[in-house]
Amino acid sequence: MRIAIVDDRAGFRKTIRMILEKEPGLTIVAEAKNGLDAIGVVIEHKPDVVLVGISKSSLSGVDATKVIRSRFPKTRIIILSMHSETPTTAVSCQAGACDHLCKDCSPNEIIAAIRNGHQIS
Repeated sequence: MRIAIVDDRAGFRKTIRMILEKEPGLTIVAEAKNGLDAIGVVIEHKPDVVLVGISKSSLSGVDATKVIRSRFPKTRIIILSMHSETPTTAVSCQAGACDHLCKDCSPNEIIAAIRNGHQIS
């Protein structure tokens, strides 16, 4: 399964990469630092699943999710946020994300969400 990681914090991307690279069947194909770059990453690398952090940069994670899902409907997106509140989760789902996780969730939760999200397609 091909994975792209999008987050404005390089340290967070590195941590997620280290976790996922240990998992059989998961390959990190690209990283991006913001929503705008995420669209280019999806066009170039065609990942199965994109982990997208919500940020306020050039294009938010939610807005990038809308664009990616409209152009690549088979690409599954999992929003990673510092917030677990229902409104944030609802906005993520309305944008087309297949899941919404807190950034402080366990590695097993992230892996399960990736595998479950990919099965939906």
